[in-house]
Formats: sequence, C-alpha cells, structure tokens
Amino acid sequence: MSAHEIWEALKADGSPIGLATVYRALRQGTDEGRLVRVELESGSVRYELSGLDHHHHFLCADCERAFDIEGCFSDLGKLLPDGFEMTHHEILIFGRCEECRGARRP
Repeated sequence: MSAHEIWEALKADGSPIGLATVYRALRQGTDEGRLVRVELESGSVRYELSGLDHHHHFLCADCERAFDIEGCFSDLGKLLPDGFEMTHHEILIFGRCEECRGARRP
C-alpha cells in the first residue's frame, strides 16, 4: 500500500492520524526492517511487510492499486545478452483490476 492508501484506510476507520504520522511510521518500519519499500513506477512507492516470499506486482492503470502476483519465471536468465549476469529482478504488470474492469462494463 502507498502512504496515502494507508492514511485513507485509517481515516475511513475513524482514526484522527495525520499523513505526516503515517510517513514517520513507514520510515521507522523500514529502518527497523519490518517493512520494505517497493518502487513500482516513476517514483510511486508502496510498502509491504519484509520477509515475504519472492513475488511480483500488478498495477491497475485505473485505480492505481497494486496487487501481489505469486510465483516467478525460472528462466529469465535466458533473456540476457551473452556475458551478462542477473543479480535480481522485478516484474511489474500493468492493466485493469477486476473491480475497474467491472465498472467499465455496459
């Protein structure tokens, strides 16, 4: 979730917490290793719990929510030019989530 998504969820639950407090808590969580920053595109930062199994993300182009995609391709190294070495990777898939697709149906 993004800091703004967290803040909106807290407000919806009636919490008086401010956005600056959310950012401070997220920074503390990342500093302590409990959270991981996930940069999805052009500076868009989300946060997730540390220690999760390797996974990738789907980003909805309409509502901009991010969803975890479990699993991974095992042969990505075959895509590399000769002599290159892959140290890590992130796959980001774009599209429309089920909810946004439903909103566009006639």
